[in-house]
Amino acid sequence: MSRKQNYKIEVRICSEAIFSSGEKERNLVHNKVLTNRYGLVYFHAKSLKGQLKRQAFWILRQYGRFDPERQASFLTSVSALFGINRAELQRINMESEFSLCGEGMMKLSSLELDKRIRKYFIALQSQDARDEYYSISPHDLIEAQTRIRTGIQLEDGKAKDKRLTTYHTVKEGLIFYSSLSFDANPVPYLEDLHLIVRSLDRIGAGIHRGRGEVETRLLVDGRDMADVNKRNKEGETACGVIA
Repeated sequence: MSRKQNYKIEVRICSEAIFSSGEKERNLVHNKVLTNRYGLVYFHAKSLKGQLKRQAFWILRQYGRFDPERQASFLTSVSALFGINRAELQRINMESEFSLCGEGMMKLSSLELDKRIRKYFIALQSQDARDEYYSISPHDLIEAQTRIRTGIQLEDGKAKDKRLTTYHTVKEGLIFYSSLSFDANPVPYLEDLHLIVRSLDRIGAGIHRGRGEVETRLLVDGRDMADVNKRNKEGETACGVIA
């Protein structure tokens, strides 16, 4: 039996992004960052999957302009990984050419800091709780991972007179990971998933404001899939030469 491989998405924040919780924090910000109870920032799995799927449909539209055959094969991957509905097929004018797939095979965890970092700070706070003295609190961690920014408050798309809003942004340089699992064999669709992941260059709340620039990678057993593919191709070439 072949060993089960480990798949992750790595996201490096290159410019400040908003991971909004939709909550206010009294006397601090109008729009609080999304954190767990230890003060560790994360980005919700559902939001991540939605932004990846939106990126997949952007790629689909590009293929539709010059390569309908490749568009159809790519749509098969999108449907298998994410699922697809009638409204989505209508938007790309392929409703009559493709059968519906309600649920995709891919499951994602929320984007979080590296597991070792999270375990360290959780253990530290647990020890502090036992000692009844906090050397680093959840609020301290939030401050370390974010900045507070001020912007114009909007109402119905228009700026409110003399009204400002404050919000957390996640600092550039932080790296987050989402673990992937699949209900079926993902291998036939990994190349297209790799394309989707690598093309995702912005992430965060909102359509424009709040979506920070990112660098993204699909990791297979901790290695960049681009490197895995390169090594596999080099191996195939070497085998061909030997043969």
